[in-house]
Order: sequence, then structure tokens, then C-alpha cells
Amino acid sequence: MNVTGREASGGLLKVNALCGSGSGGHAIRIYGELEQGALFENGRYEYELDSPDFSLQEIPGVIRHSRIQQDGERGLIEPGNYVGLLKLTLLERSTGVKVAETHVDVCSRKLSYESEYRKMLEDIADRCADFLLQLESPVEQHFVPDDEQSEATLAQRLYFLKSLLGGADFQMAVQRIVSMPNTQWTQEIKSVDVRRSRRLGRKEVRQFASASRRMATPETHSLYGRLGSLPEKLAVEDKRDTVDTPENRFVKYALQIFSQCLEDLLLKFSGKNEMKYPGLQSEIGALIEELEETLSHEVFKQVSMPTLLPLNSPVLQRKEGYRQVLRAWMLFELAARLSWEGGDDVYEGGKRDAAALYEYWVFFKLLDLVAELFELEKPLVEALINDKDLVLKLKAGKHMPIKGLYTGAGRPLQIEFSYNRSFGVNSYPEQGSWTRQMRPDYTLSLWPAEFTATEAEKQEVITHVHFDAKYKVDRLTELFGRSDEDLDEEKQQQRSGTYKRGDLLKMHAYRDAIRRSAGAYVLYPGPEKEAPPFRGFHELLPGLGAFPLRPDSTDDGSNAVKLFLKEVVSHVCNRASQHEQQSYHTYRIHKQGPPDKVQELLPEIETTTGVRGTPVVDTPVLVGFYKGTPHLEWIQKTGLYNFRTGSGPGSLALGPGVSDARYVLLHGPGELVSGRLYQVVGAGPKVYAKEALVEKGYRTEPSQPYYIVYELDNLKQGNPLKGYTWDVRKLSGWKEHRGSGYPFATTLSELMKTRV
Repeated sequence: MNVTGREASGGLLKVNALCGSGSGGHAIRIYGELEQGALFENGRYEYELDSPDFSLQEIPGVIRHSRIQQDGERGLIEPGNYVGLLKLTLLERSTGVKVAETHVDVCSRKLSYESEYRKMLEDIADRCADFLLQLESPVEQHFVPDDEQSEATLAQRLYFLKSLLGGADFQMAVQRIVSMPNTQWTQEIKSVDVRRSRRLGRKEVRQFASASRRMATPETHSLYGRLGSLPEKLAVEDKRDTVDTPENRFVKYALQIFSQCLEDLLLKFSGKNEMKYPGLQSEIGALIEELEETLSHEVFKQVSMPTLLPLNSPVLQRKEGYRQVLRAWMLFELAARLSWEGGDDVYEGGKRDAAALYEYWVFFKLLDLVAELFELEKPLVEALINDKDLVLKLKAGKHMPIKGLYTGAGRPLQIEFSYNRSFGVNSYPEQGSWTRQMRPDYTLSLWPAEFTATEAEKQEVITHVHFDAKYKVDRLTELFGRSDEDLDEEKQQQRSGTYKRGDLLKMHAYRDAIRRSAGAYVLYPGPEKEAPPFRGFHELLPGLGAFPLRPDSTDDGSNAVKLFLKEVVSHVCNRASQHEQQSYHTYRIHKQGPPDKVQELLPEIETTTGVRGTPVVDTPVLVGFYKGTPHLEWIQKTGLYNFRTGSGPGSLALGPGVSDARYVLLHGPGELVSGRLYQVVGAGPKVYAKEALVEKGYRTEPSQPYYIVYELDNLKQGNPLKGYTWDVRKLSGWKEHRGSGYPFATTLSELMKTRV
């Protein structure tokens, strides 16, 4: 398609085109919100063709035809998150053959391409090149365009290099060099007439006796009579300032390499590839012109080509301008060889998927924070770069774990930062989701270093915190809504398709469906400062929230995320936290297997405290023996029951369920089914000497020096669980014969299983 002109007015973009020779001119009209002839991401546009002979090729989810037949075709264009160049392909309606294609610009609503979008590209380029510098020395690298590489791979490399050389830092560095170039004194040997020589040094004086071409000493000369002859000329050293230094030679060499490399790559995008990557040649051509203009400066005309590269020069490593060019060259030499598995999401076909690029950019931002806070198991370069063929392994949908260790705050932790980790559907206690498979963008997992990750999952000591990059979220209210938002209004939004709180519900899904998840947070390119996260209880975790993270050179918001991660680590290291208690009891409860079934009528509120009662499986019950009617009468009169201490038969061991017993079930001689259940009152049992029992009117002489004594309630009212009796023989602690009188502990749930 030969574009003969474009015009935009109000909400109309008109593209005039010629579709082959003799077919005349036609127009594509696009209606909607426009800015200087460009469309917006996530916009909705109508298009119209003025000829019934042609049709616009559909792109699933982006371009679709209207079902209503018109004289000229109509349809919708919805760019979604793609920004950059949207290809419009014109087909012959009758045959479906492509006759022409053109492109329209799609602008980002949230990010400025010239600043923020480019900064994301530059940040990713710098990080990748930093990793590559750790692999091998740049001195041995030589960039040779690979003819076997795919067009998409070469395109991403070209964008990569363009972002590196087109940055403001590099341009300013070059200008600083040409305005204040490095100079040095150089020595030059000149032949000077002996009569014009002035200051003479040791070398010049030596020539008076050793020089070959000589003349007779004039009678008027002060050396007449001492020397018979004098040299006609003296070789004198002359010093002058020059810009032809090794550092300037390197800069000239680097600029020439940049220019030549870009020209070689551009040749690969000529012809048919020019339409797949429109605008690329003009952008790179402008960059090459800038490089050639710099090389034509008077300074570089005086600089020769280098014979060696002075990479250890203090001038190159420290001086402003030179330092930036050295870094650019090192990045260029290595990054030019890098390919990226996920680059097609960002570069292919001239498109710029802002959402995909933002997701990758956030990954590197979080990765920097993780590397700063934790001691990583191995260098990042080994995890991210395949050093055999220099491939960046970062790819959307592909799991990439980064493991490390934290040794502060008195609790060593293992950590794992994961990109696109999938949590499959598994049964308890395995890791994963208990409903459907979940895959957050980023997951930070922390657990005590003494456990393996598998053991930590099964014993509930691992903590997962999830993050999702949400490029489409612009402001916090779009994510969480207003605090006073009407639920009826929310329902109406759901019906109309304008519901905005889906991302919040997705965070709830991560938090609630993935086992051992303590938090889920959204990262979005919004203008706000950080917002306080929602807390499930009194502590930081469990929680939900959002953090603005924007490619801004002044404040990108990463400090707020860093402080939050520090708080998360501190929280996990706190052994007295409520989250720690909750995870422990979760493990203790669920490791026991299926619970007992208790559906009897039981008190809901404790009479002594007025609060909800303890679960029956956690309610200890002591089973004791009374020796006869006098002993039972003493118990009912004093409200006390005594257990033996010591190591003899029938003594009570202070194990679990004894000191915190809530009930005492008594049975006597021959009483195998008993309803004598009494509630324990007070903070716990007391130790009585036998003399104290005698003073209380104990009916017989105590046989032990000390006793454990419980204070009982409901003695007059009788059984607090009215209507129930229990068969003590069916309890697990029951012993036959002489052991039938020995005390033991059980639980209320086990007791209820033996009811009669």
C-alpha cells in the first residue's frame, strides 16, 4: 500500500492509499479517540472502507468485521495492551489475496514512549549486559551479525542497541568528550641550527662532541680555542599538546564500530522486512547520522586508529564522558550477541506490548531488591543466561526460580524468588492450590533453613507472598474501588462489563487458594505514592495490597516495595507472631487426620469466662477414681478432688491434658458407666501436703506426702453435660483389673464417643 497522505480531524483518522496500478485510490477511515493521528491502547475504534472490493484482514481480539453488510466494509479495532505500530492488511474480498498493507500508531495512555517506555527498554538492556559482563571478558568479543538468526531475534537486538546508543547519557558523554577532550604532552625531535639553540641540556651538550656534520668554530664563539669544530645542527626535543591519545583513539574506534554495526543490521531489514518493521530504518538512520556527525568533528580528525585498546586506562574508567563510552562499548560488544526468549512478546513485527514489557521490567526491579536483601545461592547470571549460546531465559509462562539465604534477625531462612511459578491442584498437605491451578507473576517464598522446601510445606512453616504486574491498572481506585462504593453499583458494573475490581478478587484467589500464602499484592504503573496494605488481623501478614511501580528516573517506587519486603522478612523471623502460632496449630490440627464426629448438645459458652468454649478435641478431661461413698461425700462437700503424686502405681503424671484439664469424670468401685462429670475451676491444680487434706476433713489417713488437688464446680447441680453417661472401659486410657482405678487424661471428643 502506498500511503499518499493522512489527515486527522476531531475523532476521524483518514488514510488515503493506492492499491496497485490502475485500481485507483481508496481510504480507510478510523473513528474514535485520536491524538495527532494515533490510536490509544485499550481504545475502541470503528473503521470503514470506502470500497466493497476490499476487506481488512482480521486479527483475533484486535480487528474484527461488522456483521452488518454495507457498501463498504465496517468493523472494530481494539488494540488492547499493544502499543507501537498496528499493521493493517488490505485483502481482495473475492479471493482473499493480500494486495497491500500499512501501519497506524498506537500510543500508550500510561507511559510516554520517549521517556518511560524507553527507560524500561534501557533498564532491561543494562541489566542483561551486566550479567553478560560477568560471563567473559569483553576484550575477546567480536560482533559479527549472524545470518542464521531469525528476523525477530535480530529485531530485538536492534531495538536493544538503539536504546543503548540513543539514551541521553550516551549523547551527553560524547558531547563532553568533543568539548573537553583528553590531551597529553608529546615529544618531537627537531633539528635546530646550533646558532639558534637556547637552553641546552645534557643531551644537547653531548652533541657538541659527538655530532657528525660539523663546521669550524668561529673566532667570535665562546668555545673558540676549546673546540676546533661545532655541529652544524642540534637535535632538540620539543613538547606540544595533542588529542591523539590512546583514550581518544578508543572513543573513535568505538563510535565507528557502533555505526558500522547498525548499518550492517539495517541491511537485513530492507526489502520485504521493511514493512514488517516500519519506521525502524528511519529511527536507526537518524542515530547513524548522529554518530557520523560526531566522527566528523575536528577533534577526531586529529585522532588516529588505535593499535591496542587501553581498557585499564584511568581516564577511560573514571573521567566523565569516557567512562560512559567505555561502558557503552562493553555493553554493546556483549549485548549485541544476546538473544532473549521473551523478546518476541515485546519486539516482534514492530509491535510493542507495553503490558509484557512492564511485566519483564518489574521482574528485574524485584530481582534487584531480592539480590540486595538476600544472599543468593549462585550468581544471577547463571540462573538467567545460558552462557553456551548467550540466551536470556526469561520468558512469560516459563518458571524461573532464584534461591537464596537470609541469616539476620536470629532465624536463618531459605528463600526462593520465582517468576511464573505454577501451583497445581494437590491434596493436603502437599504444596499447591486446593481449587484450580494458579500462577502468580512473582512469588517470594520463605522458610526456616533447617527444613527442606518440601518439609516446610508439609509442616506449615513456609510463607508465600505473591505479586502480580497489572499494567492496565492506572489508579488505586480502579483496583480496590472506593471504600464507600455501593454494592448495587458494583453489581451494575458487572452486568455492563465495566467491572474494575477483578484484580482485587484475583489477589484474594492467590491468598486463599494457594496453601501457605500469607499475602498477595498488585504492582501497577500508577502516579500515587504507596498505599497502606489491607491486613487480615493485627499483623502485616496475612494481607492484600498494591504498590505503584513506575519507570521514573527520579522515584520509581521501588523503595516502598523494598521496605515492605524487609517487614515481611522481619515478620517471618518473629517466632512469637500470631502468624507463627496460626501456622503451628494448622499443622498440629491437620496432621491428625480425619476428626471425630461430635454432634451432641454441649455448652457453647464457658461459665467461668463467658467466652466461646474450647473445641471438644482440645478440651482435656481427667478420669479419676473415688474409693467409696465416704470419699465421694468428702469430694462433694469440699469441692476438691486429689490425685496421687510420686512414681508409685496410680500416681498422676503431669503430661498434656493434666494441668489444663477442664473437666473431671469420676467413677467408683464397680462403676463402669458414670455420669459424674464436674467442671474444673481456677487457674489450674494445686499441690497439697497430706496435712492440709487432713485439715480439710479427709476421711482416711493420706498415704502420700503430697497430692495434686483440683477444685471442682457444679457439685450440687451435678453433671454440666446433663443427660449423658459414659462407659469408661471404652476410653483409650482405661486399664483392666487393678489398673482400673488409675487416673488418666482424655479429651471431650473421645469421651463423647463412649456415651451411653
